[in-house]
Amino acid sequence: MKDGKSIFVVLALTVFIVYVMRNFLGRVSAFFFVPIDNLLFISHSIPPVLMWMIFGLLIGIVYGSFISIRKYRLDYKLLISPVLALFVGIGLILLASFVAAKMSGGSSSDNSSEKVSRGKDQSFLSAENLSKLDKILEKGIQAVANEEYETAEKLFTEAASVGKGDSRLDSLARIYAMTGNDKCTLFRRDSQLKYIPNYYYKYAAALTKTPPEVCK
Repeated sequence: MKDGKSIFVVLALTVFIVYVMRNFLGRVSAFFFVPIDNLLFISHSIPPVLMWMIFGLLIGIVYGSFISIRKYRLDYKLLISPVLALFVGIGLILLASFVAAKMSGGSSSDNSSEKVSRGKDQSFLSAENLSKLDKILEKGIQAVANEEYETAEKLFTEAASVGKGDSRLDSLARIYAMTGNDKCTLFRRDSQLKYIPNYYYKYAAALTKTPPEVCK
């Protein structure tokens, strides 16, 4: 009975700690899961769960082979085949993602810097402000690429003040709003990851000085 009570106490304490630290744990886990999710992404028509199943199957093959080799004292050269299968699988996923992106004209986030450089209305901006705006937007877009969410939001807020009325701000805001919609669709069922699309909504709001949308 004591062992049963001890296990129950440990489980209850673990659940309590996880619940209290859920936001922190969600952000930490995002540093692992989000890059892999982006790696496995091919198109919105393919469910993310399916890609994670394929990736898990490949990892399982490698791990299972390693355990079998250790248990039965086999030659470690036998591990080459499953590891090679893992790299080939990842390579095929990356190739399929590249082809899908080319066929669809690339994702909105990949083309954000190109799109924002078009259709500039610079007549009302001084040369100094124009140069400053270019640098701020470049840093902001790079911060988004590096997943430096708060830094990017601050830079876009500054850009909205420096380049008020510049058409690039509205163009970039539309791109981030669409990206937010896409990511909201992906993470709608995971409350711990909803902050990702919400930050894209914040980027759009910062650029246009409007209230941000919220992923629901």
